[in-house]
Amino acid sequence: MLVEFSIENFRSIKDKVVFSMVATKDNSLQKNLITNGFKTDNLLRSAVIYGANASGKSNVIKAFYFFKALVLNSHNHQKGQGIKYEPFKLDKNCLQIPTKFQIIFIQNNIKYDYSVAFNGAEILEETLYWYGNTRRALLFERKKDVFRFTRDKNIQSFIAERTLDNTLYLSKATQENYKVVFPVFYWFKDQLQFISSYQPIGSERPTLAYIQKSIKNKERVLKILSEADLALVDIKINSKLLNKIPESLPPEIRSYISLVKALPLEEINIKTSHKGVLFDYFDEESEGTKRFFSLIGPWLDALEHNRIIVIDELDIKLHHKLNVFLIELFHNQSNLNTNAQLIFTTHNTNLLDQTLFRRDQVWFTEKNNENGNTDLFSLTEFSPRKDKDIERGYLAGRYGALPFITG
Repeated sequence: MLVEFSIENFRSIKDKVVFSMVATKDNSLQKNLITNGFKTDNLLRSAVIYGANASGKSNVIKAFYFFKALVLNSHNHQKGQGIKYEPFKLDKNCLQIPTKFQIIFIQNNIKYDYSVAFNGAEILEETLYWYGNTRRALLFERKKDVFRFTRDKNIQSFIAERTLDNTLYLSKATQENYKVVFPVFYWFKDQLQFISSYQPIGSERPTLAYIQKSIKNKERVLKILSEADLALVDIKINSKLLNKIPESLPPEIRSYISLVKALPLEEINIKTSHKGVLFDYFDEESEGTKRFFSLIGPWLDALEHNRIIVIDELDIKLHHKLNVFLIELFHNQSNLNTNAQLIFTTHNTNLLDQTLFRRDQVWFTEKNNENGNTDLFSLTEFSPRKDKDIERGYLAGRYGALPFITG
């Protein structure tokens, strides 16, 4: 579960901004909270970010993605290889200072605090704390090539000596099989998941793979499609690549492998059934149906495995009611045993409804017209009454984060 994410000197974000999933003491919409007895504040099940075009809301999402990619891939860096570095370019001073990320999350009932500072050449700072019995303890600290450890000093010192200046110690320690840091690395790898804002070729594959894992999964998807009034009663999948996989494997495993590993989507034939009549999924289904179908597999997988879904522009190609339907899957009372979270951006102001979101779940980005810097702030900063029409107030400019149109 995500607790908090801080970003500094990244793309349009110059000064430090903090995105928090910590709930306020507001007692409304309790179903929107994760209250599973963790030794921390209640956390939000979802959060939405609004803002004008070019205000920087997508850069908040990109910061999440950038951080994950750095953790997963930096151990592959060769000596002397540069680090991807995207500082705030409208202030020349920012080109000489590091980008900084700090993320706080809960994995396996333990809270971790991980921070990194880097430029285009090297990792300047890297620190990992964990909270055992509510007290914060240091696992490692790094300032350029100087490391400090509080446990397993001989093992960690050996790994540190093998860590290049352009490589995260977390990534290298995982590669070197230092199991203490595994929960942190695998949180980035497995729990933090992204869905594209557009519909690339192959975006259906996660849902197809989810369906092929079990008959129960397929039944879940069909049930959701029915509840969403998409009129699909069955899905038939046939992959030509099955004959290239050993027949000794069970059929469901062979199908799953073909869908996960296959690159050319044309090798996969999908038929949808409407009232007993088969349709070609790619040629005859609407773009909205295909968008919803591509989302529902990752959605259900996240709910089942306590993942965090991060998505830019959830509302693309979807009717407002389908947006609400997907959001409510995270808020639904029947799903309260999950710790899954949803973070997304949107332009759909109809979602600004205090029967759907608590005030602490709504965030805004706004770009300073003088220096181009992105600010990120919560609706709670304005303390609107619970009976206020938030959508009307937002469109009237009461909370900022609107395009300023002249002429």
